Amino acid sequence: MPNAINYAQKYGQELDQVLKQESLTAELETPNVNWLNAKTFLVPNVAVSGYKTHSRNGGYNRGDVTTTNEPYTLGFDRDIEFFVDQADVDESNQAASAANITKVFMTENAIPEVDAYRFSKMATRAKADTRFAAEAVDKTNIYGKLKAAILPIRKYGPSNIIVYMSSAAMDALEQSTDFQRKIDVMSNSGAISTRVTSIDGVKLKEVWDAGRFHTSFNFTSGFVSATGSFAINFLVVAKPSIIAKAKLSSIYLFQPGQHTQGDGYLYQNRMYHDLFVMKNKADGLYVSHGTVAKP
Repeated sequence: MPNAINYAQKYGQELDQVLKQESLTAELETPNVNWLNAKTFLVPNVAVSGYKTHSRNGGYNRGDVTTTNEPYTLGFDRDIEFFVDQADVDESNQAASAANITKVFMTENAIPEVDAYRFSKMATRAKADTRFAAEAVDKTNIYGKLKAAILPIRKYGPSNIIVYMSSAAMDALEQSTDFQRKIDVMSNSGAISTRVTSIDGVKLKEVWDAGRFHTSFNFTSGFVSATGSFAINFLVVAKPSIIAKAKLSSIYLFQPGQHTQGDGYLYQNRMYHDLFVMKNKADGLYVSHGTVAKP
């Protein structure tokens, strides 16, 4: 029996582009980790002691260096398969059909779910550490609330901080009563752009898909906001505080005759990933959410 085609490899460049364009949390992804086994990786932590008073009688004060390896174990393993009867697929276009299935599934299901899971995981940790506030935001208070939330996290460096904002919060910010604005129409295109993209060097990123921006989700079938969850106003995250890693992203297409489930094409997709908040950098998170919970 011939081997199945791994379309994650065959269409790797195309899939990477889809991920980069559609995933809101892609820049939180950790490129390299030290794998301990199939699902656990180690993150080294180094701690050193500070200066001590120098003695002019000679010699130096001996400091302490402590190195620990913190293990993190992936726990979010997802998969799906689709069967398409051979009569419904033009044989000469089977590769394109596989690419289309992949692109639609990744864009409409997989990528939004990855974002939803990551947002909710960060919200859960922020809540546990009491960096989790229920509040209404509008044009009279959004700027001040953002500045106050960012302030204690600025120690990680403005370029290392991202603020994810709901469209409603972004609307409030662009109409904020705390600053004046001048709107210019671009001469070449006639376009108007009023979105605020950064505050004092901190990047602001709009989450236009409200369905993936909640504090908790039910992942039984796809993802839906869970009972008792809240819509997020904004989420402040320092990238050094986060470890986000995908272990597997497997996509296969079995042609008719390569499987025993019928006369057609069998498509399979698996995503094995997780997000963790570093234990010694958990103060790099803050979540502002709405005041009305989902019934």
